[in-house]
Amino acid sequence: MDVKRGISGYLIVSLLLHLIIGIILLVGVDFSKPKRPASSAQIVNAVMLDDEFLAEQAAKIQQQQAQQQNKPAVKAEIDQAKQARELEQERLRTIETKRKAAEEATRKAEAEKQKKQAEQKQAEEQTQKAEQARKQEELKTKKAEAERKAAEEATSKALALKKKQEQEQKQAEEKAKAAKKVEAEKQAKAEADKKAKAEAEKKAKAEADKKAKADAEKKAKAEADQKAKDEAAKKAKADADKKAKEAADKKAKADAERKRKAAEEAKLQAQLEAQMQAQMAAEASSRSQAAAAAAQGEVDKYAALIKATVERYMILDPTMRGKTCTIGVKLASSGFVISVDNGQGDPAVCRSGRAAVLKANQLPVPKDPAAFEQLKEFNLKLEPSI
Repeated sequence: MDVKRGISGYLIVSLLLHLIIGIILLVGVDFSKPKRPASSAQIVNAVMLDDEFLAEQAAKIQQQQAQQQNKPAVKAEIDQAKQARELEQERLRTIETKRKAAEEATRKAEAEKQKKQAEQKQAEEQTQKAEQARKQEELKTKKAEAERKAAEEATSKALALKKKQEQEQKQAEEKAKAAKKVEAEKQAKAEADKKAKAEAEKKAKAEADKKAKADAEKKAKAEADQKAKDEAAKKAKADADKKAKEAADKKAKADAERKRKAAEEAKLQAQLEAQMQAQMAAEASSRSQAAAAAAQGEVDKYAALIKATVERYMILDPTMRGKTCTIGVKLASSGFVISVDNGQGDPAVCRSGRAAVLKANQLPVPKDPAAFEQLKEFNLKLEPSI
């Protein structure tokens, strides 16, 4: 009877261990890393009028004033031109102030971006620590499973030992029938063995109960620690998500403001370019054939300078050898790149050439309006020499 109670105790402990391990396997914890928010900043470029152009306009007005000093109407026109020039200079100063403010806003946005990246990295490190803790708990669970299997093997051995002892006892009883004395001695020996076995099983059961209790306490503590870690990881993820949302909202507002300012700058720039192009077109129409011929030399010279500038910024690859691309470019009078198309020719050469034009940002242009008229919109043929 004591042997059966000991075996039943082992079976109960085994069932409890199976139940606890099943509950652990059913619990899922998400340790996925939070995504980094992407961020970007636009650079706002402003264009300044050529000071020499303004000086040339002022000289022309002063010359007209010297020639027509005795005409009141001309004097009034000169005064009006001076006022227009002062207003234009004031407007240019305003544009420069806005450009500097845009650069400062871009610098602050970049600093905020770096700060957010540092906070994101810290959150990722906390998540990695939580993942390492979870793996340690899995190792502990596997160790507990191995101990449970060892207990089951011990139970199986105990059952086999019991069966063997029963067979030995049966043989002893059959032999005892042949002689009472031998039977009595064997009976006494069997009783002594039984008592020793009962004591051993009782001791083994007490040790198993003690071990099971210690394992249960250890597991309860591990589960409490795991729960605390899960709560900490969940809170860290919630904080990271909140910060990411705030950063995204702030970035959206900043982007909207930048786009609005860029639109205003583009509108002012377009008006300025239209005015300048109209003035240059009027001057070009009054120039003679001789002036046009002289301007052609300037055109050839600056066309070569523009091509050399673009090729200096190009990123070349051996696969571009012997290939070409023709890119359409539109410039402002200051050399600022207004637009550049995708080009026609080898795709790799076109991509590299277009990127080089945009990176150069401002190309060399002649000061002669007639020469610039031929270069404000032109097709640039690129032939990488590798």
